[in-house]
Amino acid sequence: MRALIPLLVGLSLGFDGQAVRADSREPLLMAAGFSAPATPHAAADFELPDPSGRRHRLHEQRGKVVFLNFWATWCPPCREEMPAMEQLYQGLRQQPFAMWAVNYQERPEVVTRFFSVHQLHFLALVDTEGSVSARYELLGLPTTHLIDCGGQMVGRAVGPRSWSNDAIRTSIERDQGSGA
Repeated sequence: MRALIPLLVGLSLGFDGQAVRADSREPLLMAAGFSAPATPHAAADFELPDPSGRRHRLHEQRGKVVFLNFWATWCPPCREEMPAMEQLYQGLRQQPFAMWAVNYQERPEVVTRFFSVHQLHFLALVDTEGSVSARYELLGLPTTHLIDCGGQMVGRAVGPRSWSNDAIRTSIERDQGSGA
């Protein structure tokens, strides 16, 4: 047992002798359906219009956890996850939380009609040129990113998820309380 203690201490130290802190949010993010980025980095800032033409900039959401979803009306898995996104939004909308649904290359009137028919109340943005979607290097639709209060990318999910689960709410609430 005594020989094991130095080994464990050695594993917890980096080569320069400084302690390496494991990100305690990673297991929670995995339970919520996200994978953590290999290296922490700031979310790429962008500005897009909503269907009415009003422009929104990601950087202005600092201080909030941002649920950033890329989707399209023609994408069955995207449509499948929208009701759970609405449930999540309704449960967290009074907190420092923003849900942005970035539509991939469709006309604003198509997005407006879809949101109206499906009674969705979170923010829709239109990326008619696909430039923001390209910047976020989408592998498919839907793709969702979770951005903490400090603007850091903390999670990514490719494919539909049941966003109304307890793990995602706990993960978001944890990031809200951290003031990251």
